[in-house]
Amino acid sequence: MHNNYKSRYKIQEIYVWSVTFINIKPLTEIQVITIKKLISMHWVKKIMLAVVCVLIVWSCNSQDMENPKTLGGENFRLDKLTFNEKPAALFGRNKYYKTTISDDDGSVVACNYIISKKDNPEVKVSLGDIDVSRYKYDFKVNKQNMLIGVSISFTSKQNMTENILKNINNEFGKYRIDIYQAYENPSVYRWESSDKIIHFTCATSEGEYVYSISILSRKFDCSSFPLERVFVGEDICLKKYTRNK
Repeated sequence: MHNNYKSRYKIQEIYVWSVTFINIKPLTEIQVITIKKLISMHWVKKIMLAVVCVLIVWSCNSQDMENPKTLGGENFRLDKLTFNEKPAALFGRNKYYKTTISDDDGSVVACNYIISKKDNPEVKVSLGDIDVSRYKYDFKVNKQNMLIGVSISFTSKQNMTENILKNINNEFGKYRIDIYQAYENPSVYRWESSDKIIHFTCATSEGEYVYSISILSRKFDCSSFPLERVFVGEDICLKKYTRNK
C-alpha cells in the first residue's frame, strides 16, 4: 500500500509540475479517474501475480510433503516410504496382527505387522493417487527393528493395471527395468531406484484381477538376506522373471 500511495503521489507531483512549467492543459475529471484506475489495476495485477506464485509454490510443496510419522488421520503414501520410519511410531496405537518369518533353519529373521482399515478406520493409505486404504498392508520388520518393506495384495473386478503403472511411473518411471516375461500370467513389473525397489505383479483368476505390490529397501539384498522368505510367492529375487539384456 505504501508503494501505491508513493506512486500516486509521484504522478501527481509530475502532473502539477507539467501544468505549471510546461503549460500542459489540465486533465479533465474523467481523465484523472481513468489514470487512477490504471494505477490501481497495475497494482492489482502485481498482487494477483504474487498470489498465483504463492499457490504454485504451495502446490509443488504439497506434492513433495513427507508422510506422517504415524498411520492414521493424514494420508500415508506407500511409495513415499523412506525406510527411516520407526516401526513403533509408525504403527502407533493402531491394531495389528504380528507373525514371525523364519529362515530355512527355523530361526526368526523378521516379523510381519499386518494392518487393516477394518480394524483401524482412521488409517488412510495410498499408492500415488490410488486409495488402497481398504486393503491390508503388511509391513516387514527385521530383528534389529528396521523396516524392510511393505506388501499389499488385493483383487478387483476392474482392470486397474494401467492406473497402477501410471501412478508408479509418475514418480519412478526412469527407474523401471525391463523384465523378460517368462509367463503371461502373472506379469511382472519392477522399478529400482537408489533407495528402494518396487515390485508389481498382476494376474487374472476366475474373472478377477489379482494384484500384488511390494516396496522394499535396497539396504537388504537377496545375497545376504532371505528376502524370498519375507516376500513369499513374489519372486522378489528375480529367479524366474529375469532382466532383459
